[in-house]
Amino acid sequence: MARSFPLGLVAIGSVLKRAGHEVKILDLRISNTPDAELKQNMAAFDPEVVGIGIMTIEAECGFIGAAEVKKLKPNVPVIFGGPHCSHEPQYILSDPNVDYVVRGEGDRTIVELISALEASADLSGVKGIAYRKNGECVQTMDRPVITDLDWLQQEYDLIEVERYFDFRSSMDFFPAYRDRHFLPIVTSRGCPFLCTYCHDIFSKTMHYRSPEVVLDEIEFLMQRYGVKEFHIVDDMFNLNMPRAKLILQMIIDRGLDIHISFPNGLRVDFFDDELIDIMKRAGVYRMALGVEAGSQRIQEMIKKDLDIGLVEGVVKRLTNSKISVHGFFMLGFPTETREEMYETLDLACRSGFTTVNFSLVIPNPGTEIRQTVISENEKNSQEFSQYTTFNIDKTACKVSARELLEIKREGHRRFYLSARRARKVLQTMEFKWLVRSALKTPLALLWRNAIAPTNAPTSSSN
Repeated sequence: MARSFPLGLVAIGSVLKRAGHEVKILDLRISNTPDAELKQNMAAFDPEVVGIGIMTIEAECGFIGAAEVKKLKPNVPVIFGGPHCSHEPQYILSDPNVDYVVRGEGDRTIVELISALEASADLSGVKGIAYRKNGECVQTMDRPVITDLDWLQQEYDLIEVERYFDFRSSMDFFPAYRDRHFLPIVTSRGCPFLCTYCHDIFSKTMHYRSPEVVLDEIEFLMQRYGVKEFHIVDDMFNLNMPRAKLILQMIIDRGLDIHISFPNGLRVDFFDDELIDIMKRAGVYRMALGVEAGSQRIQEMIKKDLDIGLVEGVVKRLTNSKISVHGFFMLGFPTETREEMYETLDLACRSGFTTVNFSLVIPNPGTEIRQTVISENEKNSQEFSQYTTFNIDKTACKVSARELLEIKREGHRRFYLSARRARKVLQTMEFKWLVRSALKTPLALLWRNAIAPTNAPTSSSN
């Protein structure tokens, strides 16, 4: 599970606080004693409503958490939200411990839902939710996406920010942070691309926070919490290159001495020399690029439509600027052949990436790939706990499940067990930062997150 700073929960808590509600955020992912902490906070805070935010890979934990909440306070309403809840809420509501589901963006929905629950009002007019009525799942109308993102102001005092000053809370795969006082920020929502494997929460349109508001938040976090490093986690930060350049130039113009990384992935086909130069001068030292596949046919089939020929050149330009580059790659797309998978491995290994990871395609709810891989009958008994990038229970590619796992392992071995990779690390990281990171971060963490092949079992006999 991700342990990164819960931007989504803080956003939900912030709008509720501004609406006059008393809010407590409890992040059990970073707790050493989650059961005791849940019990203690349920007793001390005695909530009237409990909300649980989950991604699909965390679904099992979400349902376990809901059951524990109901044991401690049987009549408290439990609301699920987050990426897992945007599509197919009927399967979530089949769990008796979940009472309501918030679909899509929850910032405005949650305030209206809580108000309706307080007033015991009819819920049918609350857009963007699902609930049970007479044993049946009822979905209300979709809620329009939020276009004015400057309206969303984070109330950071709702959470103990300092608990997240730890590499375990980074979205990165490599212990290369420049300052332990780091936090993630979001400057935009949405993505216009139609990738068949991706969740759709914020719609296929882009909505932006104004550059001035972004810079003001950065300066606030620097002054209030001593943050010196920012991880920008937008889905499409560099899609609007003039805006991206403006934000970075404003960081330079304001004289902000900070480090910046982009762990969530940037598009390879939205770079030019000016952007790379401004990135370097603004403090960017690390980023991830979403490549996914080394086969042009697969690129077109999954509707990412990336020109593979651009990858090596962009990576080279970035690494020449001493920006460390991580590559996201996926294996096991529907109809993907063994030869096409090796095209992906070859592209990753011959390019100048500092680090990469090869993950397995998973059919998340709301994705086009899900409709390809999983039948309607299988959905009814879906075990979402098996939805991880290491699981190979469901695949529609042209190799067996066992061979798919071995190709993934081979990819990691070929990439990391090479002298060339060590040279790339030294090329993009100053030696002092490499030594500092190695000393401050257990090597076991690097091994588990970036090098070691998964030992996840497969339930397939193929």
